[in-house]
Amino acid sequence: MGGNTSQSGTTSHSKKTENNSKQNIQIYEEVLRQLSHLCTDDQYPLCIFRQGTDASSHDRIIEAISSPIKSEEFSNLLIKLIWNNRTSISRHEITKLFHDCCMFDLKQVLTEDMKTSQTNMLDNQCFSALTNSIGPNTTSEIEQEQFYQWVRTQFPTLFYGIEMWLRNRSTSSKSNKTSQEASASNRSLMKMNNILNPTLVWLLTHNIPILYLSADNSCTTLLDRMSSVLYDRMWDHLYDSHQDGSSLNRFQHHIFGYKAPIIILFEISDGYLFCLCCDEEFKESPKHFGGIQACLFQLKPIFKLVIEGPSIIFMNTKLRGLSAPGLFIGRDLAHIFLNIDGDFFNVKHLNGEGRLAAIDVWGVGGRKSAEEQNSLRQWENRQVEKSSKVKRSYEEEEAILNMAGIETRHAQEQL
Repeated sequence: MGGNTSQSGTTSHSKKTENNSKQNIQIYEEVLRQLSHLCTDDQYPLCIFRQGTDASSHDRIIEAISSPIKSEEFSNLLIKLIWNNRTSISRHEITKLFHDCCMFDLKQVLTEDMKTSQTNMLDNQCFSALTNSIGPNTTSEIEQEQFYQWVRTQFPTLFYGIEMWLRNRSTSSKSNKTSQEASASNRSLMKMNNILNPTLVWLLTHNIPILYLSADNSCTTLLDRMSSVLYDRMWDHLYDSHQDGSSLNRFQHHIFGYKAPIIILFEISDGYLFCLCCDEEFKESPKHFGGIQACLFQLKPIFKLVIEGPSIIFMNTKLRGLSAPGLFIGRDLAHIFLNIDGDFFNVKHLNGEGRLAAIDVWGVGGRKSAEEQNSLRQWENRQVEKSSKVKRSYEEEEAILNMAGIETRHAQEQL
């Protein structure tokens, strides 16, 4: 009798396993069908799903994305499928993988705009910079474990887009409008005429602190934030050196008075591209400034986080005796990672030097911060008009500006 019970239990378990396997196959086939609308046969992630993997790999994928708890298992499984029993793959293939990951994410958040503007969306130098950051460039191939460790420590959200896409499709075959598509409805893409492009938005969204992606309260996911930036809801363009004039005076005019965090992109003539994230109001000060979420990234030709943490920014153009004029990024003036001279023309960094080719500045404090800065500018303009009509002493003019929160040379010298 006990034997019959055991046999019955075994049979029941076998049927359950068989049913689960059939269900997984159906889910997998539906996922393949929907993926084919987004990807070509040789494009990630469709290529690794189409290659000759056994049923157990299919089941493991479905189990990983069906679990309510996310873990490193999904990334580990995808990387194994990408390597496909090879000991290593070429750096060119890794660069293509970054290209495809970016394209997959952008296709989700840009919807129809991706079809019409695809040639301007992708920046291949960014993908090469990511590949260059994996181990020594002297090696022509990258091993599976080496890449896995790099993803885990340097780019843990690389496969976030495909994981979320698969999770949605594994639970329902309905092609409902995503939150990114809904938020993008009836909106136009942000104007990116200087340095920033969709690939850099993709790269930065995945890597910069969340503080710089918090202005739009409607966003709940990483892809939501990416969509919000691209559709001009998250960031405000404060300064474009190509359109606004490339000089220290124009730089200060456009970003001073913006009382919220900013992102500054510095393009150097020697091929380097840096991104400075400042989590405080940008200013000229006799002391280093910047909070715990301030950081400097090198985006090209090798992607890496250069420095982060408080008090890494120092700008001096007027105060004598403290330092040479210019902008300095580093813990102190003896250890500088990036230095732009007082004319905002020559640049020195740890790997060389060149000319400042372009600057792009974005305010990330939301519409309220932009409106406050605009109100301050209007007040300043009115004061200038009044000054042209009413004669005041130098001290009176300084007092008015200081009360408005605009630091004058005299106020700075008192610090």
